[in-house]
Amino acid sequence: MKRNIFMGLICFALLSCETFGIHLEQIVTPSPANSTNDSQGTSGTPIGSNQSSGNTSRRGDPDAAHWDIEALDTAKDADYLSAIEKDVILEMNKVRTNPKQYADLYIQPRLSYYSGKNYSVPGDITIVTQEGTAAVNACITALSRASAVGVLTPEKGLALAAKDHVTDQSKTGQTGHNGSDRSTPETRMKRYGTFSGSWTLGENIAYGESTGRDIVCGLLIDDGVPNRGHRTNIMNKAFTQTGVAGGTHTQYRTSCTITYANGYVSN
Repeated sequence: MKRNIFMGLICFALLSCETFGIHLEQIVTPSPANSTNDSQGTSGTPIGSNQSSGNTSRRGDPDAAHWDIEALDTAKDADYLSAIEKDVILEMNKVRTNPKQYADLYIQPRLSYYSGKNYSVPGDITIVTQEGTAAVNACITALSRASAVGVLTPEKGLALAAKDHVTDQSKTGQTGHNGSDRSTPETRMKRYGTFSGSWTLGENIAYGESTGRDIVCGLLIDDGVPNRGHRTNIMNKAFTQTGVAGGTHTQYRTSCTITYANGYVSN
C-alpha cells in the first residue's frame, strides 16, 4: 500500500504538504517587534495523552550512551505529558544539542529504506515521498553544519494550548493551524498563559506518525517543503519552551501538535 503526496496552500501564506496519512505543518509568529516566518512540509497508532509516562521508551535505546539523557529529558517529571509526548521533547533536545550526531544516528540510516521515492520500512506500509533521498541528504548536510542550541523546557500552558488543537481536530478531521473556533496558535497559548518582553512563538503539526522519534525525524527531513520550516522551528535558538500534545485524527489516524515559545509564563 502506498501513500501519495500532494502540495497545497493554506491561507496566511502557510505552505502545506499534505499526504494520505502524512501531514506536517509549521508556523512561527514573532512578537510585533520582530519579523514573521511561516512554512510546512511523516503512519501509526494513536498517541493520546492517556498513555503511560514511564521511561522505557526514552532510556531503553541501545544508543542511550551517546546522550546525556538526564540533561536532555527535561520533560521527565511533567506528569501532564504522555510517554510519547515526553519522547518528542527528548528527541528535539537531542538534535538541538548535537545535530550532527543526531543525523548520523537517526537520519542517515533512513536512506537504506528508500527505493526511488518510495520509503518502505519492513513491516510497515510504503510511503511515496515527493523528494526521495534528496530531502534526507539535505537534512543530513544541514544538521552536519548546524550549530548546537539550548534545550527546550516543557511549559504546561503551551501543552494545554497544543492539546486544545489536537482535541479539536480529532473531532473535526481538519488540518492546519486554525481551530474550528477560529483560534490561532497565539490565541490558544494566551488562554493558558502570558508573554512578556521580546517573545516569539511557533507551532509544528505532524499527522500520521506514532513515535516521538519518527515525529521529529519527519519534521527535520521536511520532505516536500522548500524552506524546511519545520526543521527551522526545531533548531530555532530563540525558542526555549515547548508544549506537546498527541491524539487521534479521523483522516490521518494520529496527530501531534508541538508549540514553541520564549518569554511565556503559564497561568
